[in-house]
Parts: sequence; C-alpha cells; structure tokens
Amino acid sequence: MKKKALSLVVALMVFGVAVSVAQSRIILPDSSQITANPDSLDLLSRQVPHDHDHGHDHDHDHDEIDTVNLVLPDAKVWLLNARTGDKLMMPMDTLKYNFQQTTLPDGYSVATGFLAPLGSPYISKIFFEIPEKSPFVFYDAYQPYNKLPENQLFYSSRVPYAKLDYQRGGSRQQREERFKALLTSNFGKQLNVGIQADLINALGFYNSQTNKHTDWGLFGNYQSDRLEAYLYASASTIRQFENGGITDESYIRNPELLGSNFTSSDIPVRFINTWNKVATNQVFFSAKYNLGYNDVSKNSEERERDSQFVPVASVILTSHFTGQNRRFLSHDTAAVTVNGEIMQKIDQFYANRYYTSAVDDSTTFRSVKNTVSLKLNEGFRPWVKFGLTAFLEQDFRFFSMIDTPQNGGRRKNREASTLIGGVLNKQQGENLKFNIQADLGILGANLGELRVLGNVETAFKIAGKRTTLSADAYIKNLTSSFLEENYQSKYFWWNKELGDTRRVYAGGRLFVPFTNTALSLGVENVQNHIYFDRERNIAQYSGNVQVLAARIDQKLRFGIFNWNNELVYQTSSNQEVIPVPMLSLYSNMFLLTKIANELTLQFGVDAHYHTRYFAPGYEPALLQFYNQREKEVGNYPIATVYANMHLKQTRFFVMLYNVASQFLKPREYYSLPNYPVNPFMIKLGLSVDLHN
Repeated sequence: MKKKALSLVVALMVFGVAVSVAQSRIILPDSSQITANPDSLDLLSRQVPHDHDHGHDHDHDHDEIDTVNLVLPDAKVWLLNARTGDKLMMPMDTLKYNFQQTTLPDGYSVATGFLAPLGSPYISKIFFEIPEKSPFVFYDAYQPYNKLPENQLFYSSRVPYAKLDYQRGGSRQQREERFKALLTSNFGKQLNVGIQADLINALGFYNSQTNKHTDWGLFGNYQSDRLEAYLYASASTIRQFENGGITDESYIRNPELLGSNFTSSDIPVRFINTWNKVATNQVFFSAKYNLGYNDVSKNSEERERDSQFVPVASVILTSHFTGQNRRFLSHDTAAVTVNGEIMQKIDQFYANRYYTSAVDDSTTFRSVKNTVSLKLNEGFRPWVKFGLTAFLEQDFRFFSMIDTPQNGGRRKNREASTLIGGVLNKQQGENLKFNIQADLGILGANLGELRVLGNVETAFKIAGKRTTLSADAYIKNLTSSFLEENYQSKYFWWNKELGDTRRVYAGGRLFVPFTNTALSLGVENVQNHIYFDRERNIAQYSGNVQVLAARIDQKLRFGIFNWNNELVYQTSSNQEVIPVPMLSLYSNMFLLTKIANELTLQFGVDAHYHTRYFAPGYEPALLQFYNQREKEVGNYPIATVYANMHLKQTRFFVMLYNVASQFLKPREYYSLPNYPVNPFMIKLGLSVDLHN
C-alpha cells in the first residue's frame, strides 16, 4: 500500500511536468552565477544564494510564504566585494520554502553530480554554473562547501544573534550528519564580531566512502563614517575516503536477482583504504577609508545632530593569505598479479606508475594577494550618476609537489601576477542599472589575461506590476594555471604548455511578476577549452565549442496548492569536449498552509531529473572530473517526499530520500558513472534562530 501511494504521488508529478513541457514555447538559463568565482568581478548586485539559500527559487520574488518573519532589531547582513568595497545586502537566513532541499547536494542546482555522501566532490551539470578554475584546482571539487571570503556574510545587529542547524540521515552504521553554528554580536554600534562552525560527518552508505569536513571561522567588521574594516579567518580540513566507484551495477539495477540479502555497504568497489585530504587556512583583511564631507540640513536648528557624512571617494586596501595542501594516500597495497605482472592492488586501475612505493602524493599552495583600489562614489552629488573604481592587484604564489629522488624529492615553483582593472557602475535608481568591469594581467604569470564583463538592467510595468529585463555579456582571455600545465604524482605526470582559453558570452533574463515567470537565454563560444580527457589526462581543444542554454522558472499557486518548476535546455556543439544533458528539470508539488495560525506546514514531493548523457567521470587520484565516453547517466528521477514545518524561531523537516527507487525498475539512480546516490532513507533536520 505504501509503495502504491508513493507511485501515485510521483506519477502525478511526472505527468504534470510533462504537460508543462509540452505547453512551453522556449524553455529558459539563469546566468546570474556565470562570474561567481574568486577571480572575476561581481556583476550587478543580485541577491545571490549563500550557504543556506541553494534550495532553488532564490532569484525570484519573496512573498509571505517564503521567509520566516524573524524580528531582529536593526539587523543588517551583507557580502563584501573586496576590490570595490561595495556591500551586497542579503536577507537573513530565514528560508521557509524548500528548506529540506538546502540540506542535500542535489539542492545546489537543477542538475548535479556528486559521489553520494553529503560533502563529497561535486560538479554542476549546468554549464553556465561552473566557475572558473582556481589556482589550487583540488579545492574546486568541493565548491559548494568552500569557505571563501567572497561568500562570507558580515553582520551588524543591536542584539546578539545565534543560529544552530543540525541534520542527520541513515542508520548508526551509515549515518551522515551536519552541524552548523553561528554566533555574532555587536560591541557598541560600530564593532561586530562572530564565530562559526560547519561540521560534516558522513559515514557513507557504500563501502570506503566516509567523508568528514571540519570548518571553523572567525569574522568581524568595524563601521564608521570614515573607516570600514573587515577580518575573516578560517581553518578547514576535508578527509574524503575514496572507493573509485562500485564495480557491479546489478546491485543497483536489479538487486532482487542476486538472491541474497545485502546492504549497500556490501556492494563491491574498486579500492579501499584510500583517501584524499584537503586543508585550507586563510586570513582575509580589508580596510576602506572614506573621504567626504558632512551635509547639514539648512532648516535644522540642531545642525550637528542632523548632519550626515557623505562619502565622495574611498581608498580600499585588501590582503588575503591562503595556505592549502592536498594529499592522496592509499594503503590498498596487497600484491596482485595482472597479466603476469605483480603490483599493488590499487595500481591495477592505472596505466602508468611513476614510482614503485605505495601511493602518497602531496601538493601544497601558498598565496598572498594584495589589492589597492581607488573609488569615486556614486550619488555624492545629484549630478553624479555613476561610480568609478580603479584597482591594482598583486598575487604571489608558491607551489610544491613530489619530484624524482635525484631532484630532491620535491618540485617547487614561485610565481607572481599583477593585474590592473576598473569598474564603471550605476546602482542607484529604479529603472536603469549597469555595471561594466575589466581587469588585465600586465606582469607575471597572468600576463595577457583579460576579462571584460558587462551587465545592464531595466524595469517597466506590465499589467501594473514591475517587470525586470537584464542583459549580460563578457569577453575573457584566460591563461592556464600552473597546476593545469604541471602536475607530478604516482599515476599522472605531465608538463605542458597550454594556450589561453577564450570565452565570449551573451545572454539575458526577463522576470514577469504577475505570472511569477523567469525566462533566460544564454550562448557562449569557447576556444582552447581545457579539460580532462577520457584517459584522465589534461587536454586542450584548439577549436571552438558553442554552448546554448535556455531556462524557464515557473511558480504556480492555487490556494494552498503550489507547483514550481525549473527547466533548463542545453546544447553543446561538441559533446566530447563540453558534455551537457539536453534537458534538466526540478519539479516541486506541495501544499502550504498554516495550522492554528502558528505552525506553517509544507508537505510535498519533488524530483530532480535530466536526460541521459555521458556525464563526467570522477578520478580520485586527481580529485577532478573528466570527460568519459563509456557510460551514460540520466533518465531517472531523484525524488523526495517531505514535510517542512516552522514554529516561531524553529524550522524542521522530515524527508524520505530517493523514494523513486522503491518502485521504479530497473533502478538507475546514478549521479555520476559508477557512483549511485544514497539509497532510500529517512532524513531529519532542525534549524533554530536565537536572539535576545
């Protein structure tokens, strides 16, 4: 009976999505995340998602059902643009709608790839959501969990504020848990200090797949008319046990045919006792000094009390130290014979072995980046309609990796990079905003690197409601990083010269409020694209690849019944170089109501789905995703049945994850080739906001 009920609910959802697709004309991509990376300037000040807002629909209007009415006197929350000193104001983390999705790797995008456990390596299957590579490419695999200064929230509040989040799923032997804590408080009107922690412990439903994240952070800011200062320090350690993927898919597809009882941890995997460890320590400091004057109201009898400081220009100094290291280590060294050759067990999965002892690869990275910016502020006089910023950035980097014994065991490299750039923007006013930004590498490792980005947004009324239309474009000439050109380890070893990657993009977005519809379209041409090929070696395609994406986000509501859909169409002119699924969707049907005017209840069923394609493979020895052509993944929904509840300052949920696996056969719930998502399980979560 239970299975029949689940079948009916999911069937109704899938049927509804199919009808929506059939009635749509062009299905539309939100390009707002295209430049959300450490090396690019932010475009127009959008309310981009932070740590808790990746549960879709964050880019649309927020009405009374979407957020908790959290009363926090004079509270302000913002992100910081380190180069310009601009604040991007953010809402408090008070999401009601889809709270359960914010606790899943699936919830970071319409279509995602990950290894199964919470906190495992991740890649978005939406091309325009993949950020540029960072200098330390190993950290990119954990992009949704990375604690970077540009993602750090800063606070100012009259009262202390604390937030506690806890989630768990699975049995004691396979349990995955995440605990997050935040405490921040003002000391006087101008100074705020806070501490935070993010702890993930996922034992893994499959053999040898435990992963553990330990993230600690300290942050603070000082705000006055003349001086603004920011400090952020964090220490992060990620330990990821690797199994190389399962080796027999019949355990997933048709477990009934095996004729014996087993658990997911009994499924055979490629190797055991193997793990990656990534550690990141960073200190970020930014200071902004404002030059200006006091504007006193002429009609005021108490001029000093009514005076207001008007910043005319600003000087911004920023320093960011980053220390990172990655180690790949294996004790899976039992002797085996392959084609008459004796080797360690893990060695049989790799074509090359550049040293004979047990694998123990390590790479370290250090960076000290300093930026000085001069800014003319927008609006200090009525006739000053835009702001202008110029900056100079210097980055010193140090790399170290294993080398041959005759070279001393380690290969070391030092490099420096100098960039200049500027920003011309207009952020004030209702009907026209724009942002034009550029940076150019003039010395060192990034000589010749160029980014020119532009965004314009306008608004008009349709049927009496404000409708927004925006357009984005960029031209990029990106130099390859040291670790893309040089890497040395037991199984992979290359030293190459790679050409600059050239990217040209144009796109736009239309939001129609009276129908709650967001339409977007984008196209990009990529030349000299750098990727990992099917042999998992670094490669560069010298030709051009065009990627087109179209997206529609549609919310429907009929009383307490809601049905929200996000649908993305993608096409690539060369699927072997840039593989993308043709169609990806997230659909969510739910009832939303209040019980006794106190308890808010959201009960529904949702699903992530994409068409079959050669999804990227995952290589543990590189901690990278590569283009494989052996196995297609897709055409299978990853569905949940859930109940979200909110009572005063508390949010909690109960979820049945991967419910489609209980009745859809053959089971194909793979996120990546050889990496199925977690099997059917119950998951619980709790979030409490505390303020006095």
